[in-house]
Amino acid sequence: MTKTILASLSGLASDRTVLEAAVAAARIEGGHIECLHTRIDAVETAAILESTAPRQGNLHAHLLQIGAQEQERSRHAKGVFDEICKQYALVQRDTPDGTAVSITWKESETFLNHTLHESRFHDLTVMARDQELSPERIISVLMQSGRPLLLAPPKPVDTIGRTVAIAWKATAEAARALTAASFLLAKAQKVIVLSVAEETGGDDSARSSAERLVNQLAWQGIKADIRMDAAPAISTTRSLVDMAYDCGADLLVLGAYGHSRVREFIFGGVTRELLATGALPLFMVR
Repeated sequence: MTKTILASLSGLASDRTVLEAAVAAARIEGGHIECLHTRIDAVETAAILESTAPRQGNLHAHLLQIGAQEQERSRHAKGVFDEICKQYALVQRDTPDGTAVSITWKESETFLNHTLHESRFHDLTVMARDQELSPERIISVLMQSGRPLLLAPPKPVDTIGRTVAIAWKATAEAARALTAASFLLAKAQKVIVLSVAEETGGDDSARSSAERLVNQLAWQGIKADIRMDAAPAISTTRSLVDMAYDCGADLLVLGAYGHSRVREFIFGGVTRELLATGALPLFMVR
């Protein structure tokens, strides 16, 4: 069950796609959206700059520039929030009443990763790829929050979860993603299990695994179809995306996998490529 959704707003052009995706997800079960915009704290920034690069350039001028940029991003984020509230006639409130989709605005000022902290208190976090910002924002939430992440597509979407594609491989990460997405699968009009046989030579283990998953979903009252691609000439990522598009999917569910090595996150190739280039909304869990 997903009732509270954190929408991370950066103050950039992607804010609209984040909020559109959050609203689409909230409509599935009548959830509540908390919109969070985090501003850089000038005092913390000054201390960090002074300790890392003392007497390098005009610190005061740097802080004024950062402050002006942060104010503009804050205005943009709040403006998009107000537009979405008006467009969808969303109720603004801080406490639940169990009826329609509701929303609230929250702004914090810190140099720390406040989005990661807040994500642990919500059922789902919605973020977007911002070319101007470090991908570490997304990676940290995905790998450290313990909660599912919905990565919004580059363009706004009207609906999410009507046709759900599952990128399936018999791994713990994929199984966790499937469990986290159960509320989506239960409400979906169509579910497709996508599987790619990465080995040649007639190995049918990938199909057998997909068929077992379809049978298991049937016990939950979920009818699913299978789409296979055997040893594709293109990358596994491209194959999954192409199959999802061919099925008319509006959401792709997959498990993210990797490990930590001195704070360096190393993803499997499929996850890494989809994070960088995927055009579909992605529902991911580590």
